[in-house]
Formats: sequence, structure tokens, C-alpha cells
Amino acid sequence: MNRHVRVTDATLWGLVLGLIVAAGGIDPATVSAQRFWGDGATYYSMTWSLVADGDLRYEAKDVARVRREYPAGPQGILLKRSSGGLKWDSGAGFPWVRRVRADEKRVYFAKAAIYPLVAAPFVLALGSRGLMVCNAVLFGVALLLAFYDLKRSIAPWAALVVVLGLFAMTVTPVYIVWLAPEVFNFAVIVASLVALRRNRPVLSAVLLAAAIYSKPYNLWLAIPLGLIPFFEQERGLFLKRLAESARRGLVLAGATALLFGLNVAITGEINYQGGERKTWHGAQFPFEGRVTFGNSGEWMTANQPGPKAEGQREGVLGRVLGLVGMALAEDKDVQTGSAARELRPRWVLSEMTVSPEEIQQAFPRNAVYFWVGRFGGAALYFGPIVAALILFLARGPRDAVGWLALLALGVSYLFYIRMMPDNWYGGSGTIGNRYFTNLLPLVLLILPRGRELLAAIGGALIGGAFVVPLLASPMHYSLWLGHHALLPQYRIAPLDLTMLHDLSLIGEEPWRKKQPFGDVGEEGPHGRPPAPTAYYLYFPDDSTYFREVAHGGEGFWLRGGTEGEVILRTLGPVRNAKIRLLGGPEGDRVKVRVGARSTRLALTAAEERTLDFELGEGVLYHGDRLHVLRFSSSDGAIVNDPAPRRLGTFVRIALELAPSRDPVAR
Repeated sequence: MNRHVRVTDATLWGLVLGLIVAAGGIDPATVSAQRFWGDGATYYSMTWSLVADGDLRYEAKDVARVRREYPAGPQGILLKRSSGGLKWDSGAGFPWVRRVRADEKRVYFAKAAIYPLVAAPFVLALGSRGLMVCNAVLFGVALLLAFYDLKRSIAPWAALVVVLGLFAMTVTPVYIVWLAPEVFNFAVIVASLVALRRNRPVLSAVLLAAAIYSKPYNLWLAIPLGLIPFFEQERGLFLKRLAESARRGLVLAGATALLFGLNVAITGEINYQGGERKTWHGAQFPFEGRVTFGNSGEWMTANQPGPKAEGQREGVLGRVLGLVGMALAEDKDVQTGSAARELRPRWVLSEMTVSPEEIQQAFPRNAVYFWVGRFGGAALYFGPIVAALILFLARGPRDAVGWLALLALGVSYLFYIRMMPDNWYGGSGTIGNRYFTNLLPLVLLILPRGRELLAAIGGALIGGAFVVPLLASPMHYSLWLGHHALLPQYRIAPLDLTMLHDLSLIGEEPWRKKQPFGDVGEEGPHGRPPAPTAYYLYFPDDSTYFREVAHGGEGFWLRGGTEGEVILRTLGPVRNAKIRLLGGPEGDRVKVRVGARSTRLALTAAEERTLDFELGEGVLYHGDRLHVLRFSSSDGAIVNDPAPRRLGTFVRIALELAPSRDPVAR
């Protein structure tokens, strides 16, 4: 081994070991101010249940254990009640197990068990910080596997630069500090693809089965595994190639079935997220005092694997995708009962319906947002794979394996935006498109030979401006979800309007979301309909001071010296918006843009002007229409009321009804 090889190997090993040591110094409860986010409460509780009790059953001692480090309890925990699983019974005779009867239902954690199983030894040895160490080890293993694989075809120093550029210069390392399986899925898929490149298809299939069990929509990543035999010249006759493809498929299916079979044995149900399933946010949890599973929590459902249009029957596709579709329940749950309409979304996993027009309109928008959207765009959060795709398509060289990987990426892409049109990026508790962490490893197969360095460096340049702040402060942006989208570089990207209520910033901070203006009525089967000119506003940035009452009316102040957006959600057939501007304490210079039309004007102190804008069709969203209003305030005055604020212009909006023939409908 020459000196350059030793140096590059030692450099990467040093970086990985340093990452693991740094992760070992992180106590999750301390750095998070004893808060859970995302699905952390469920995975934390599951792992500790395996370590302390050796099971995945939720009991009173589980919530008591959580409160030792998180006094507020497992906020956001997901549980399900089920029967039919196996239980130990010393009186049942050999092998001293029996099934749980229907009248003795148990409560289980409603998530896939494989990540907690992998993390349990680390937690047993290191306590809760073992979860961070586990994630760091998994990420380090992925880097090492990719490095040694790349080193077979390019120089060691180049392999080091490429692997760091491809994986480290994305949002993926941020998930090391998350109590969630994103890094696990990423590492397992990297290992599977490296095994495939090393011509070890059985190992590749088994590893991919683990990823499919964790996230069933990873099924599409099996496309290269199953189809590569048809492109290998040495395979000989077509029947021989078909037999090899079938062998790989059987191994994958068998390993996947075994993992889901374990779920059946434990809980009695194949779907770890279906059936009687609930989530909890509050002061008490099941088995504390008089609280039970039945008299608390918020019901969740997981029945429909994709969007269901009005009058549409389930059909063959819905049944075929049932197993894959159940994964969608993880992040687009449907709350029943007295919850508001937006907590009972109508796109995914619900018996509720949407219009075919809404489904049709969302698809082309999502096709763009998936790559360049402010909250989920792959170019912003996974620049290297976008650079590799551009090079592969524009310059090559291209081979069959690369085309198959591209096919897997394309099918996954279409699946996400078609089956999860208002939540294809992972729900409000995410940074970037966390589902894309499962697709990122495909870059190992797509990289054009001889241009690996160009792809890695180009990707780092594309995505570096976006992800470097996240990598520098991963815990800050994890605790304050969506705040990265307030950075200037993110605000140049379009807002992902089709996922409005699930955008992390809007979903996490209620004062930004669905602020009512006028009589918006009451929702529900016996609710009062809204006034025709009522509307909601959303505030996706800090260019305003949000909804307030001033100068005798409801509106919002523009923050002086800033520019940004406000989302108008109209509830009826509306034609025009009258935007009334009232100059601040020292006047202001204002620019207002609605659609393609923009207007600039200067206001003196307390001067009032009204602008009339035609709204157009807007974006159909849950039966209503969304319109993006852009404001720019150049001046403003500092006012203490009571905290210092730089007030530019006060804005009020009044809507003018469209003629009855207008096709817009609530």
C-alpha cells in the first residue's frame, strides 16, 4: 500500500471516528431542551422498551421511563391497539407461547421495529446518547463502503473527495441528530447497492428487504437488482437471465415477508401503522392515572394508499399498492373526530375524497417542486445527485446499470408526487425531503465513469450554499423546523404550495398558518358556511408582523426594509382583491405584486391607498384557491409597542366576488 493510499484511508477513518466520538458527547435530552420532534418520541420509547423490557409493547413503565429524561412525556408518540400476536404463557405448554385473544388487546408502538433493534445495543451500552452514536456509526459505515467501492475505479484521493462531496454535502448528515431511522435507511441502501456493484445480489436483496420493511416505498429501489441480469452479456440465454432475476426477486420477497411476519408475530397485524392507531400530545398518556388508550389520544387511519378522486373506485392498482401505500400513514395521518378539516387531509390514506381537477392540477406543480421547491427541492438539499443526473444525461458515459438506477429514481419520483401529492417530502416534521435520503444512494450507480469528481464538486457547489448552514447548526435547525427556509438563499426558490399545511415552518408555528379574516364559518357536518368574501392568510416568512388589528381593522404590518410573500386562501368564487395600504409612522415605499402585475408607490405617514388586483385562477387546495401576494417595504420606522418593531405599511385585504359562472368552488 503506497503512501497516498494510506493517507486517504487514514483521513476518512479519522473523520468517521471523529464523528462517532462527537456523537457520543451529545445527550439528546440535554441538547434538545427535553423536547421531542418528528417521530423521535416513538423511536426513543421503542428502543428503551427493547433494552429494558425486551419487547415492543407499550405499558405504564414505558411512559414513566421516558419522563426520567423528558418530563413532558413522549409528545407525539404513536401507538396501536391490537391482538393476535404471540405472548409468553407458562401454562400453555411447549413452546409456552400463545396468541393474544381478541378480548385482551395490547398496546404496541406503531412504527417499524428494525431501527430500534439496531440501536438497542448502543443504548444498552451508552444510554440515550447511544442513539446518536448509532446514527453516526451508520453514516460512517455508508461513507466507508462507498469509498472503498469507488476506490476500485478511481484514484484514492479522488474517491475520498467524491464520497464526501456526494454524501456529506447534502442534508443527510443533519439526520444524525434525529431519533429517527433516516440515516439507518440511507446506510442500508448504500450497503445494498455496493453489494450489487460487487456482484453479491443475494446480500443486496436481503439488505434492501430491511429498507423496504422500514419504509415500504423503497420497493422501487429493487429495479436495478431485478433487471440487471437482462443486461449482462455473460448470462447467456434469456431463460437463464430470467431465472437469475426471479431468484433475486424471491430472495427479496422472502426476506421482506419474514420481516413483516415478525410484525405479525409481535402485534398480530402485518401493518405496524394500521388498525386502531392513535397519537398523543398533552399532559398525560395511556396508563397514567385514569387515562387509557380508548379514552385519550387522537385517532389515526391508514386505509387508502393514495389520492382518491370523487366517484373513483379502489381498483386493482390500489389493492396492489396496498402494502407499499401503508408506509404513507407514517407521515400523512388522518385524524378523525372533532379535529379541523386540515387535520383530516383528503388526499392520502383517507376515505375522504378530492376532485379530479385538484389531483390533476397538483401533479405538474409537484413535478417541479420535487426538484426546486423551497422546502423539499432535491437541488437545494441533495445537490450532488442532481449534478450527477445532469452529467449522466448530458455527457455520459452511460451504461445499463446507470439507466436502471435512473429508472428506479424516476419511478420513485412519480410514485411520491402521484400517491402523496400534498406530502411527498415527509411531513411538517422534516428538513428538506427526508424521503429523498433513500434515493440519494442511487448516485453510486448513476455517476458517469471518468466524471465522478466533476459530479461531486459540481453537486457541492449546487447544494453547498443551501446545506452548509444546516450542517453547521444541525440541532438548531432541527429544533426550529423550517427556520432554514427564512435564509435568503432558500427564499429564491418557489414555495411548495401543494403541501401548504405540511410545510415545516407553517406547520410548526401556528401564527403563520390559516389566519382567519372575516366570517370563515364553522366546519363540520352541521357547521355554518363562510361568508363569500372571508379568507385565510398564511405567512411563510418574516416580512410581516403577522395578523393583528390596527387602525380599526384586521390586517398585518409589513416589516420595514424587507420583502416577502403572503399566501391568500379564498373560500369562494372571488374575482379581485382590493389591497388597502396605510403608510406607517414615517411613510414607506411599497411594491405589491400579484401574479404578473406589480405596482410601486410611495406613501406618506398615515396615507391610505387602494390597489385593485385580478386574482386569476390560483392554485386549487382542498377545494379552495391559493394566491401568492408579494410585498416589498423599503422604509419603515422603529416603534416600541412594547417591543421594538420597524413598521413599514399596514395592509388590509378585501375581496370582490366573481360572477356566479366562475368555476372556482369551495
